[in-house]
This record gives sequence, C-alpha cells and structure tokens, in this order.
Amino acid sequence: MRSLRQPGHPESKPGPSPRPTHPGLHTAWVGRGVGFFHSGSGGGAAVKLHVNGTEHEVAATPDMPLLWALRDLMGLTGTKFGCGIAQCGACTVHVDGSPRRACVTPVEAVAGKKITTIEGLSKDGSHPVQRAWAELDVVQCGYCQSGQIMSAAALLAKVPAPSDTDIDQALSGNICRCGTYPRIRAAVHRAAELTKT
Repeated sequence: MRSLRQPGHPESKPGPSPRPTHPGLHTAWVGRGVGFFHSGSGGGAAVKLHVNGTEHEVAATPDMPLLWALRDLMGLTGTKFGCGIAQCGACTVHVDGSPRRACVTPVEAVAGKKITTIEGLSKDGSHPVQRAWAELDVVQCGYCQSGQIMSAAALLAKVPAPSDTDIDQALSGNICRCGTYPRIRAAVHRAAELTKT
C-alpha cells in the first residue's frame, strides 16, 4: 500500500495509508479522497457472483465491498461510489430484488444471490423507470441517478401504484445534491403509469 502523504510534506513518512473508519471495510482498503482503492487485482479466493443474469467468478477477499467487485473486477461502472458508509444511495443495486448499498455489502454476503446493477435493469433503457427518467428529463448532473433508478425500480416491483409518501420513504436513503426530488417523484409516478401499459 502506498502512503497518501505528498513527498516533501513535513509529515511525509513511509508507512501505512489512513484507513477508512467504517468497520465493515477490510483493512486492505484505504481511503483516498472521494473513493477507496485497493492494492492488487482483488487478491483472495474465487467468489462466484450472479450479476445481471450471468455468473461471474472474481478473485476477491470475502469482505471486499460488492461495489469494488462490480466496478474494479467486473467493469460495471454504472454503480457509483458516493460516501462509503451506506448513507447516500449512489451505490444502490438489487440483491434478490431488494435494494442494497453495495459500498458496505461484502461479496461473501451476496455469493449465490441474484444481483442486478443499473446495467442489468435493461440493456436498451426500456425499463419503465428508465423511460420515465428520460421522458421527464430528471437528470441534472446524473451522479446519483443510477442509485435513484434502482431504488425506484425496487419500489415499483413491490408497490405498483405508489403514493408520494411511498416514494419519499423508499427513496429517502438516496441523496440528490442537485435537488431533483420533485422530478424524481414525478418520474416514479410516470414509471408506474408506463408499467400498466
């Protein structure tokens, strides 16, 4: 592992990098600005993950966050890193149909389960939630939107005609820094209409 201190900085000494404070992250993961990185290509035993209808075998430690297995080992970069502590929702995926925060979900916890990422929702953007998002021009910067869409799709799978309260509760863990919440709510209602047709 490399130090995050800059060469020439008075406190620059060889040694281990700072560690993330979340207890669910393995000590091999080190904080770096807005994200986390790891040394090597995963290291560890082969773990079988069923992602977007395909079984993948990845070399990962059992406690590697699912987010990094998806992004770094499988190249599925639609799932975003936002906070690393399951508070923003940018990393939302479905595990057996339920929304889950991939940043704090170890790969060992989802081995053998069906994982769906934004890439697996539909190959051509034809899922009703994706269509509604495009129709109502929900996206501003777009960074949080894959997580918003995944949470909305999970809600509609369980509650086909959600109320505003249902939507607010289901998406309360998804933060949009651009404040597109009114458009998000409208798009969920529109997706419910599109699902009926």
